[in-house]
Amino acid sequence: MRALFKVLLSSFTTIAVAGPALAQSNTPPALQYAKQGWTADDRQTFYTTSQGSHIIRYLWFKALRRLDVDEPFAGDQLARYGYLSNEKSRSNPESLPVGFVIDGDVGTGDLGMSCAACHTGQIEYQKDGVTQRLRIDGAPAMADFQAFLKDLTEVATATLNDDGRFDKFAHAVLGNRYSATRAKDLKAEFVKWVDQWTAFMNKSLPTSPWGPGRLDAFGMIFNRVAGKDLKIDANFQVADAPVSYPFLWNAAHQDKTQWNGGVPNGLNIHALGRNTGEVFGVFAEFGPVPVINLPGVPPLIDYGKNSVNFGNLQQLEEKIAALQPPPWPFALDQALVEKGRVLFEAHCSKGCHEQTESKDVPGAWLTPVLPAGTDPKMFENADRSSQSGLLEGALIPNTPGLVLAETAKTHDILANAVVGSLINDALPFAKLPNLKSGVFLAVQKDLPILLNKPQNAPLSALLKNPAVIATLRSQIERRFTNMYKSPNNDASAAYETRVLKGIWATAPYLHNGSVPNLWELLLPPERRSTSFMIGSRTYDEKNVGYVTTESPFKYGTLTVGQGAQPGNSNAGHDYSRDMTDDDRWALLEYLKQL
Repeated sequence: MRALFKVLLSSFTTIAVAGPALAQSNTPPALQYAKQGWTADDRQTFYTTSQGSHIIRYLWFKALRRLDVDEPFAGDQLARYGYLSNEKSRSNPESLPVGFVIDGDVGTGDLGMSCAACHTGQIEYQKDGVTQRLRIDGAPAMADFQAFLKDLTEVATATLNDDGRFDKFAHAVLGNRYSATRAKDLKAEFVKWVDQWTAFMNKSLPTSPWGPGRLDAFGMIFNRVAGKDLKIDANFQVADAPVSYPFLWNAAHQDKTQWNGGVPNGLNIHALGRNTGEVFGVFAEFGPVPVINLPGVPPLIDYGKNSVNFGNLQQLEEKIAALQPPPWPFALDQALVEKGRVLFEAHCSKGCHEQTESKDVPGAWLTPVLPAGTDPKMFENADRSSQSGLLEGALIPNTPGLVLAETAKTHDILANAVVGSLINDALPFAKLPNLKSGVFLAVQKDLPILLNKPQNAPLSALLKNPAVIATLRSQIERRFTNMYKSPNNDASAAYETRVLKGIWATAPYLHNGSVPNLWELLLPPERRSTSFMIGSRTYDEKNVGYVTTESPFKYGTLTVGQGAQPGNSNAGHDYSRDMTDDDRWALLEYLKQL
């Protein structure tokens, strides 16, 4: 008995000592962040700063409950859609996921999105038998945006149409202010929101889902501005040309951006225009108002009725401009890197992916827009036409004497809306110049280039001179040459060719995300996967991308070969056909460390 007692005592002691160690080993390691030149405060600014996006009143969103389980709609920080968690803080009091923000205060503000929701990535990999998590700021998000939009639409409609569900919703929204009268008023307001939201989604979302990591950004922006904001149903088209989320650490340095190269870039004022279009696409409010409309002259339009926060956009852009590409986190074969360097210079660099200074924007990188035989649908859809509505007769930026006809290119309508909003922010209709506007914050940084001379006086003094204001206005308009229109001069589909710093962290590849990893991008198209699963964060170090044999998403399989939906083709970019596989592995090793 005494011997048995000693054995039991020894066993209990072993368990007691081992227990904490076992518990500790099961604790996931702390989230790591790629070294990209940001402080923790920089990162939280990027994650939590509102751009003026208004999706839904925040208290309404908070009160919605899922249809599949009885939990708050956002109870999992939207992780089921692939969005990333963010810590609770002064700038994120409601523990919203990365890139979801409240525009205003918690009680009266609106839930919105910022660029961080779509441009923050995370990879997972094994080290010493433990899963490591590495957050990469500015990388494409592996999120299913269409599933989020679809489910939000369905749960809002169900809440409106189910009396019991709406009663719980009303009690959650109104709290101790609840009464039958207030609940009735709430329902009347909620009906208006659900009707306009549902109508927009029904006209915009395709029946063939975009899938994780993709969305039709141009299609959604065009539908918001030309369809919803101008109140013209005929201007809606299904947003069926999905593209991959581009990476951001090069964005501030290119002289053109967007996949079709349709946005002039490189200056702060360019960035403000680029980001204004983005906010219009993610549900900013915009309602231009005609003020004077006389025959024979362009109409005078007040563009000030919008929710865009131009000052915050400028603040965020300054963060992006400082963001560095993420370093490759694994080992490298240096001999293979050197072999790959020679191959890159011979096959990939000159005329395409080299870092060359732009002739148009001093200090910016030249971004060629070239046909590579890839899927043409995004390029073609971006050239669609729409009715101009109340903007008919308004000027097209940087096209002297040309105005929006009754039917115009949708990219010209959007350019008018963006540039008009920028000018209105700096020089409000019938008001004094707004020196605190985001536009003037951007202009102040660009002033030596815009005025072609050093800034010898404070901005406030310069703006007292009407000639300077006129020069600034014309320069701003000039800098938006052919905004949203591809600079490619022939009819073939052309897309931007970027400097490839940090390219390892940006899978999947091509403009439409139709190639799962860098290895397959170096193969002839007939050797690439015809379908693959997407949505996993588990990193494939060998092939440089995510694993393609698993996905947490319902629509996580993407068909890109025979039978693929228009917009999903994986053809083109066939520049390494004559290489051997050994050469391809060397080139891949070089691409890892850019």
